[in-house]
Amino acid sequence: MPDVRAVLFDLGDTLWHFPNPPSREERLACAADRIASTLRAWGRCDGIDCLALARDIQEEDWRRTRDAYFSHLRSPHFPSMVRELAATRGLVLDDRQAEALWYAANPGGIFLRREIFPDSIPTLRWLKARGYRLATVTNRSLGGSPFREELRQHGMLELFDAFAISCDDGWLKPAPQLFLKALDALGVRPEEAVMVGDSLRADVAGAKALGMVAVWKRPPEPVEEDARLPDGRPAVPDFVVDHPGELQRLPLFIER
Repeated sequence: MPDVRAVLFDLGDTLWHFPNPPSREERLACAADRIASTLRAWGRCDGIDCLALARDIQEEDWRRTRDAYFSHLRSPHFPSMVRELAATRGLVLDDRQAEALWYAANPGGIFLRREIFPDSIPTLRWLKARGYRLATVTNRSLGGSPFREELRQHGMLELFDAFAISCDDGWLKPAPQLFLKALDALGVRPEEAVMVGDSLRADVAGAKALGMVAVWKRPPEPVEEDARLPDGRPAVPDFVVDHPGELQRLPLFIER
């Protein structure tokens, strides 16, 4: 077995999930209300269709992220996207305002009824107690202080030693840059790290291309993905688990 010093985690469908999310209409209404509140605070709400702007932002977020994931893997810069979309509706924003409006358009995971898997936090604590360094490597469109505050509210922030977040760091998994950012912050080499995630392409292929051990946290309904290594070989996980707590029984960790 490799000498493992660190464990990297994906988040969505790995450590948490959204079993009962609000409807698209509810998400749009909430985003529109938050946008309107922000614009009113600036005295700039008159004549702006906030619901239409919220719809523009959510649809463009999905489109740009999808296109990037299946091509160049550079994460979109979402405040710039908001500034462009707002301008089409006669609303001129500076950089600070564009960032604030982007956060306003994203109610966050708590609104989306995020639920932490019951064994996620106990497993993170179990690994920490055994001396492993932990990081999260995640593709997401909302980062910065709002994201860290959500981790704090869930009791997870202090469990991670490093964070690599696509929207903050500019790259989407499976790009090596995002994994390397976390590895550098932890002070470990790829062969000393394990990646745990639910995506065969983003997590398994991305990790194995760097020489990391890959654990596939199998989702309830696996999505077919073209998960291949740079040389064209299929990306096959080293281990498969169905729940985070199963990590505690893997030979990678129980022999330590």
